[in-house]
Amino acid sequence: MPAEPEVDPQATAGDDGVVIVLLTGPSGEELQQMATRLVEERLAACVNILPGVTSVYRWKGGIERGSEALGIVKTARALIERLQARVLQMHPYEVPEVLVIEATGGSRDYLDWVLDSVSSRSDDGAA
Repeated sequence: MPAEPEVDPQATAGDDGVVIVLLTGPSGEELQQMATRLVEERLAACVNILPGVTSVYRWKGGIERGSEALGIVKTARALIERLQARVLQMHPYEVPEVLVIEATGGSRDYLDWVLDSVSSRSDDGAA
């Protein structure tokens, strides 16, 4: 039986912790372009893209419904401001969704990989 991965519930203590950022966009293709730039620029370690999400929201006095894609971004807490500024530069929406969620624990190896992947010191890694 394989060894259980080490899980560190305190892995996000301090400014060097991992966060998850939720983004929505008009299509999976547009989010894929943004995701590629974020990873290339080391603002994100990984972005999962889920196409075909239906969003219902209030906008300019009415209730809207639309098909969108959802991006789940893994990055370092220290990069939140830079990541958000870059998303706002690239995003076609007037008010894009950029929601930050604390990763309150997880596999130590994975959390280390996220932090290494957004570090300028790292040139490789595994997803």
